[in-house]
Amino acid sequence: MAEKETFYITTPIYYPSGKLHIGNSYTTIACDAVARYKRLMGFDVFYLTGVDEHGQKIEKKAEELGVDPQEYVDKMAADVKKLWNTLDISYDKFIRTTDDYHKKAVQKIFQQLLDQGDIYLGEYEGWYSVSDEEYFTETQLAEVYRDEEGKVIGGKAPSGHEVELVKESSYFFRMSKYADRLVEYY
Repeated sequence: MAEKETFYITTPIYYPSGKLHIGNSYTTIACDAVARYKRLMGFDVFYLTGVDEHGQKIEKKAEELGVDPQEYVDKMAADVKKLWNTLDISYDKFIRTTDDYHKKAVQKIFQQLLDQGDIYLGEYEGWYSVSDEEYFTETQLAEVYRDEEGKVIGGKAPSGHEVELVKESSYFFRMSKYADRLVEYY
């Protein structure tokens, strides 16, 4: 008996800082349709969906509601699963980034990247929108606030949300290590 060809499909890992919207359902239904089709075609399908339960937006939302962040994401993850069950989504795995096995896997991969010199600790500074969870350059800002000397002191993201200047330690991927191979490949 021939071994089945495998097919892996995933939705984005949704960010549960609020209720899911029609766009989330659209993506999940589209992935579900592909997963079902591949199963009908005889593939061994693994369909993953889930939620990313970390970030400032989650912290702020939990604080607004007066609950612990973990309590908040537990409820939101349950709501997402309930919605997918209502829509009869045929996922194989629902991942939560707060799950112990996920944390351990990420820590292992992170440590390997660090040990291999593929990532390094540096500093990043930029205009950050908590609502958008995104950094923007000065030229990307929709509005810019300046002091008397003309120095930028704030502004608004393209979405209209306020931004603040944030400087933080971050890990960066050492792209230069792979530059020659990437140029050769492309």
